[in-house]
Amino acid sequence: MINCIVVDDEPLARQLIVSYISQVPTLQCLGSYPGAAEAFTALHAHRVDVIFIDIEMPGINGINFIRSLRVVPKVVFITAYAEYAVDAFEIDAIDYLVKPVTIERFLKTARKLMPAQDENKTVPQTADAPSIFLKVDKRLVKIDFNDMVYIEGLGDYLKVHCTGQTYVIYMPLGKIEALLPSGRFIRIHRSTIVNVQCIRFIEGNFARVNDMDFSIGLTYRDSLLKSLGGGQ
Repeated sequence: MINCIVVDDEPLARQLIVSYISQVPTLQCLGSYPGAAEAFTALHAHRVDVIFIDIEMPGINGINFIRSLRVVPKVVFITAYAEYAVDAFEIDAIDYLVKPVTIERFLKTARKLMPAQDENKTVPQTADAPSIFLKVDKRLVKIDFNDMVYIEGLGDYLKVHCTGQTYVIYMPLGKIEALLPSGRFIRIHRSTIVNVQCIRFIEGNFARVNDMDFSIGLTYRDSLLKSLGGGQ
């Protein structure tokens, strides 16, 4: 588990980053703080692996605070001002996020924080298995195929949307596609796999999956129609 703290004088900005951290199984937020003084105390009270820190804050700014530390964790700067990027990378920041930070951009940063050997583990499945085991946080969680509605690819991460619950998993979309039973799941877009049983109809370049509409990628349309027994 990678221990993180968030430092930002804006409460809403802190809450956003904390919520993003909570969606990445391998990250754990130890606390969020409005300024450098509180962060300094936290760094001495806990083992902190990563600090997400704003640059423009009252008193000492984020860059000067990091420069003042004798032992420096991995640093991700967050700011509304892109002109600080050079200064940030001069002190070996892992990344530099410009507000407003999206979940997609945050996940790219999270990927940089992962140890190279920290790969997602799965339990091998038989061809007719009714479920799959996927690593969620520190657990191998059994997810029934019947409960899986669609899978959304976000770079090196997935959101597995199930009936009543969504799992965030560290795994590329192509890998989970190879693990799923091909007759039950089909890729309809470069970033979307859907449960065939949840497809209600196809109209134009859109598929209605339960109550949601999904775009069908041009390169996936023919194989989708063929798998459903439809014509051109």
